[in-house]
Amino acid sequence: MKFTLHRDANSDAYWNGAKPLPADIHVSSYDTFMAEWELLSILCSLHGHLTAFDVLTGADKGTEKDQDMDAVMNALQMYLYPRMPLSRYGPNDKRVKNVVVGVTSRVVPIDPSTD
Repeated sequence: MKFTLHRDANSDAYWNGAKPLPADIHVSSYDTFMAEWELLSILCSLHGHLTAFDVLTGADKGTEKDQDMDAVMNALQMYLYPRMPLSRYGPNDKRVKNVVVGVTSRVVPIDPSTD
């Protein structure tokens, strides 16, 4: 799957990573949700300081980690645009019941009842 950097915003305005952002990033995952996670991991690697685990654990406001997280999350949005929003929650943080997913996940969970 290929993600293209949306060029309307100057990446220098929000990117503070060790390596510049490429125009395109290719990921190996065919599943949309896994591809987005892989994209996040690649952006963290390009940044050079942040990991996906750091994004999950969060940061205190105004710290270097917070600024780095903002840079990576802004870059993620610039690659995912115009497919936003990604969330399946409404403005009041309640689950959206009528979710139409354009891509069906090919990942089939293993049934533990079969040997």
